[in-house]
Amino acid sequence: MVAFASFVESETVLAALLVGAITVAHLLPDELPESTGLSRRSLLSLTGGVSIVYAFVHLLPELDERQEALEGVSVLLWSLGAHHVYAVAFVGLALFYGLERLAAVSESRDFGRRLGPVADDPVFWVHVGAFAVYNAFIGYAVVRGETGADNVALFGVAMALHVVGNDEAMERRHRDLYSNFGKWILSSAVVVGAGIGAMYAISDVAFTTLLGLLTGGIVFNSIKDELPRTRESRFWPFAAGATAYGLLLLLL
Repeated sequence: MVAFASFVESETVLAALLVGAITVAHLLPDELPESTGLSRRSLLSLTGGVSIVYAFVHLLPELDERQEALEGVSVLLWSLGAHHVYAVAFVGLALFYGLERLAAVSESRDFGRRLGPVADDPVFWVHVGAFAVYNAFIGYAVVRGETGADNVALFGVAMALHVVGNDEAMERRHRDLYSNFGKWILSSAVVVGAGIGAMYAISDVAFTTLLGLLTGGIVFNSIKDELPRTRESRFWPFAAGATAYGLLLLLL
C-alpha cells in the first residue's frame, strides 16, 4: 500500500513538473542569452527535429494502437473504420494549414499589423483559440498519462520543445497582441487542460480524435515553424535533436 501511494505521488509530481515546463516554455524570452552558445534559429531547428521524430516514432504508432476506438463511430451518417484514425490526423494537419493561410491573408491585408483594440483582429482570436484547445489537450494528456505511461516524460519534454516553435511563429505573426495576450492565454490553457485531466476522463473516442488532430498539427507546425526556410535553417541541430530523441524513443 505504501509503495502504491509512493508511485502515485511520484507520477503526480512528474506530471506537475511537465505541465510547468510546457507552461513556462511559452514565456521564454525572444532572444537566448549569448552564454548558451545556441542561436534562436538553431534552437528552432533542434526542436523541429525532436517534434517531428516524436510524431513519427511515437504518436503515429500510438494512433495505430488506438484505431479500434473509432470503429463503428458515425460522422454525418458515415461509419468510420479502423484506419480512419489517420484521416483524423490529416484533418488536424489541414486544419492548421487553413489557420496559417487565414493568418497570412489577414496579414497581407494589414489586419495583423494593427495595434488598436483587441477586437480589431478577429483572426488573432481564431488562431489563439485553436492553439488554446491544442495546448489544453497537451496538458490533459500529460496528467492522464494516456500517451504511454512509460513515455509520459518523453511526451512532456517533446511538447515543451514543440511549443517553443509555436510560440515563435505566433509572436512573429501577431506581434504585440500575442505578447500582451496570446502567450498568457496559451500558457494558461495548458494548466486548464491539466486541471480537467486531474478531475475528469474523456471517452476513448474523444481522446483518440483529439490525439489524431494533435498529431497532424504537430507535423504541420513543426515543418512550418520549427524548420525555417532552407537558407535560415540549421541542419546539424535538427539532425542532433531528431537522432537523440529518436534513439530515446526506440530504447525506452
